Amino acid sequence: MTAKNIAVRCFPDSLIPEFWADPDAIVCGMGVPGARGESGPEGVRVSGRWPNVSGCEDAAWAVLALMVDGRFSFALIPVTDLAVERTWHMAGMRGTGSHTLVAEGTMVPAERIAAADPFHVGDLLLYSVTVLGPVVGAARGALDAINAMFASDRKPFMSSYSRMAESPGARHWLAEATHLVNRAENTMLAIAHAADSPDLTEAESPRLHMDLADAARDCRAAVERMLDLHGASGFNTANVLQRFWRDVSVGSRHPHLNPYLAVERFGSTLVTPR
Repeated sequence: MTAKNIAVRCFPDSLIPEFWADPDAIVCGMGVPGARGESGPEGVRVSGRWPNVSGCEDAAWAVLALMVDGRFSFALIPVTDLAVERTWHMAGMRGTGSHTLVAEGTMVPAERIAAADPFHVGDLLLYSVTVLGPVVGAARGALDAINAMFASDRKPFMSSYSRMAESPGARHWLAEATHLVNRAENTMLAIAHAADSPDLTEAESPRLHMDLADAARDCRAAVERMLDLHGASGFNTANVLQRFWRDVSVGSRHPHLNPYLAVERFGSTLVTPR
């Protein structure tokens, strides 16, 4: 979604018909310039590396940031023209296949290179929401698993309760986990609504990024409570809960959701410099 959004902004469809030929084609991308391009009579020769490109193993096209003649730009490159270096060795989110794409003197036609203006605050928020969405979804999936456990005959071990729901403490933990997941989802939807507003200003960005970081932390806190409820068996590799735990733990620490930088930026807006 993010890569196609950038492509729509930077490239008019009339100039790149082969890119738009298949509306269902998977497109990956990277917004950090990892390469440089040298302009020539046959196009732009591109060399460099882009790490952490999610979906690059399945994508047909890549929308990649680079510097061309000192100008921040984007290139549309078929993934078959690039090398995929398998560098994604993560505890969670392994299915994203966020490997490194490598260009070694790849020739790109000039019409597939476009200089880019700075992103609007609404675009940056949209890209952040696309990161937060799977984190909230994984927390919601974990909550589904816990609700199924409460509906079963499973009981707290080393207790006299015959079912999880008989325990006031377990009900309390379930309420907290549910509240945290609901709050994260509501926060995400509010930020998405704000990103779509034509009245959004740069001044509102630090506060909204604080909200993004808080929603990610709510998801982590919710999953921790769910693991407390499930107990050590929740970490069994055959248990879906540990997969959600790993995915939320990794995804919620994406740079778009960085909590200490969000606090830093928001704090700077609250103090008038001397």
